[in-house]
Amino acid sequence: MGYNRFLYRTLRGLVRLWLRLMFRVRVEGLENVPQTGPVLLCINHISAIDPPAVGAVMQRDVHFMAKVELFSYLGWLLPHIAAYPVNRDVRDSRAVRHTLRLMQHGAVVGLFPEGHRQSQGALGSPRPGAGSLIGHARAAVVPVAVRGPWRFFRTVRIRFGAPLDLTHSADPAADVMRAIARLYYDPEQFGSGLPWAESD
Repeated sequence: MGYNRFLYRTLRGLVRLWLRLMFRVRVEGLENVPQTGPVLLCINHISAIDPPAVGAVMQRDVHFMAKVELFSYLGWLLPHIAAYPVNRDVRDSRAVRHTLRLMQHGAVVGLFPEGHRQSQGALGSPRPGAGSLIGHARAAVVPVAVRGPWRFFRTVRIRFGAPLDLTHSADPAADVMRAIARLYYDPEQFGSGLPWAESD
């Protein structure tokens, strides 16, 4: 929808090569991502590298929400590589409508529920409004955990979990963050003082 597939896939190939040369990327659970139909990837956010890296390991094209500030200097490029703006400081109804429209067309969308990068090596809390978007997506909701750090020649793990059943969820964003936490943390760390990550 409205992006340059040739440019997108060319850049994806270059990012794959760059990742192979500069990092030790370990991908797990990619088979959990449906090959057809709408998918909402809910990803934790540790670095600006996260979107191109997750997009590069995917076989399907991924439309990413990108903070509106990036479009002030990358607006000439981002729309052509399947990125679209979101204002994180307000409930951005335009971004929500675009996301739901992508879902209706069977696309894959990448969402960062935390909203901002977490630089301390721990997961953050979901942003207000993330749960509403997740709950209305009508897509397979797949949790994704990126565990770094992104440092040259260091191991980075990207783990895809099984699609979540959020049909009866009272708090979709919290349930998504719990699922990401199970992929992100070691078993002995899981649930330690994180209100949305404790086992039920």
